[in-house]
Amino acid sequence: MDKLVPPVDAENRLILNRVGEFFTGSDAPSLPDEAKWRGSWAGSCSRQIEYNMRGVEQSDPPSPADFWRMGLGSIVHEHLNPALDHWLDTDKSVILHEEVRTQIGPNGWGHIDMVLELPEQDQKVVVELKTINGTGFKRSIQGQGPRHSALLQGSLYANSENADLLVICYLAVELLSPGWATAKGFDNLGRFGAEWHYTPDVFVPLAEQEIKRMEWINECVTTGQRVPPMFSESDPDIPAGAVINQPATGAWSLTDGNQLLGRGTTWQCNYCSHQTTCVNDQEN
Repeated sequence: MDKLVPPVDAENRLILNRVGEFFTGSDAPSLPDEAKWRGSWAGSCSRQIEYNMRGVEQSDPPSPADFWRMGLGSIVHEHLNPALDHWLDTDKSVILHEEVRTQIGPNGWGHIDMVLELPEQDQKVVVELKTINGTGFKRSIQGQGPRHSALLQGSLYANSENADLLVICYLAVELLSPGWATAKGFDNLGRFGAEWHYTPDVFVPLAEQEIKRMEWINECVTTGQRVPPMFSESDPDIPAGAVINQPATGAWSLTDGNQLLGRGTTWQCNYCSHQTTCVNDQEN
């Protein structure tokens, strides 16, 4: 007998519709009244940051699928807590602070995942935890490294806390296969996690540059000027000075007067919560 596989019917869902109804929103940590921008906006398009600063309603808000994905990240963080508790119980030389609120520059604010104090080494360590899917994780550990936005966010936090070390820690929601990990030289822990360590000579210049960009955007918003859709100068995928000219597709171009110096596309526009608004503004 052939295996009976009924069709997937989007019109006949018993469980998933209830899940979708539940995952319709998420409360982000509130900003203090005096703050103008979040550290989590680091590396984002300047036009998107402008919309956020101005309080423009999202034209493309996160969907239930997006909240489900973000919820998986929260589960991973909760799964980590017992391991952290065990570490602190067995190593009294470590002082751990979680969900640390920090001011960034004149007008920024952020929530740091972890700040570690290591008195014996006379070190303060800022830890930025990120969950990631299996495909992204595999790319990151094969030379790509953490996403630039994660590095910029962590750099802002480490700089604001005068840290001695920044650790970007990836925790994958999918395990890499044992065979693949062995063939590539990764141990068992490397099947689901990776760390990148950065010292002040790396994260301080990145933080200072990103603070300058954020404050420029804030100044534009305050004075009623529009901000061109551009990314951080340090972004490794989009050259400094390039402007998004087709937000519907993520197409960018770099010009010098009438001379075209480069062009390409970025995936980030298709994940922007203000994409439709940006497209309409570009057309008008």
